[in-house]
Amino acid sequence: MKKTALILLGGVLLAGCQATNTDTTESTSTSTSSTVASLTNNLLETNFPSLTCAEIKQTFVDYEAKMTSVENGSSLLTTAGISTATATEKMQTSYDTAKEIATPVMTAKGCTETL
Repeated sequence: MKKTALILLGGVLLAGCQATNTDTTESTSTSTSSTVASLTNNLLETNFPSLTCAEIKQTFVDYEAKMTSVENGSSLLTTAGISTATATEKMQTSYDTAKEIATPVMTAKGCTETL
């Protein structure tokens, strides 16, 4: 009797898992892409001349922290079979572009901070 109940319970659980299966790979990949797009757009749209030296530096520190967070999550996604090389490359390219824009601004302002 107990074995039969256990087998039925196992069958119900497995059927439930199959019934609720969703394509998490696609939704996770889409979520990662939108996060990266949001981060890169925010950095590239920053008005560096209107910021103080400390604010410019903090913008890059914050972006680096978020980039590291996304990269750490990307390694988990890669383990799950989701390619994130493009996302990481986009973030690095945006960082480099923003740095090229911000460096002359910081020099003109006489900032002692470096990026």
